[in-house]
Amino acid sequence: MSSQSAHRERTLAVTILALLAGLAGILSLIDAARYMGWISMGSVAGMKFFLPQAQWFAAIMAAIVGVIWFVVAWWLWTLNPSGWLFVVVIAVINLVFLFLAVLGKTTFSDVLLQVVVNAAALILALLPSTKAAFVPTLPSADQLRAAQTQAKAAAASAAAAAAAVAPKPAPAVDDLTKIEGVGPKTSEALKAAGITAYSQLAAMTPDEIRAVLSTAGIGSDPGTWPKQASLAASGQWDALKAYQDTLEGGKPA
Repeated sequence: MSSQSAHRERTLAVTILALLAGLAGILSLIDAARYMGWISMGSVAGMKFFLPQAQWFAAIMAAIVGVIWFVVAWWLWTLNPSGWLFVVVIAVINLVFLFLAVLGKTTFSDVLLQVVVNAAALILALLPSTKAAFVPTLPSADQLRAAQTQAKAAAASAAAAAAAVAPKPAPAVDDLTKIEGVGPKTSEALKAAGITAYSQLAAMTPDEIRAVLSTAGIGSDPGTWPKQASLAASGQWDALKAYQDTLEGGKPA
């Protein structure tokens, strides 16, 4: 069975339909031989098309239909969706063709078996259970919503995983000596501790900064540094200068 139909199940109705298609193919080839006068069945020596002068045309058409029926039988057996569609189309065409034959000199009893087989194949193909074996059932609204939720969750997980492994941008390296009270030695101590940007210094409390300085053996008072760093980080240099004018060595005057 092909990968295309591996997820489907061959039901009893589908099996019978495939056998009917094969039988219809055999009967069509027999009819082709009867139109040509090669064989006779029943009381009629040969079947007559509705245009007697076109017996050869009827024979060719019957032979073509027979071959198509064999192909369709194989598609049905392998659950190829094209098989179901062709059963409906070919059965209808063949029934029309048989009707035209009856309009000629062919008796209805002579094509009765063909009519029965084609009609049975058409009816069986149109059963909902048979159609479901070939046409996948559309998902319900709840199934679609559940699938969308799962897809969103998977996308969020993938984004989080990508963010976790993505290299984080290095923090900015600012001139920390622009903070009154921070000299070159203090600036180097802060940078050695990973504090290189105004925004980092602004996010710290004076006690946190004091702990970093204490490790480096520096006893400066960083009480105003977070506010100064906040103004510097936001680019408010005039406000920073005005604030620093009120300080002495980085401490309130």
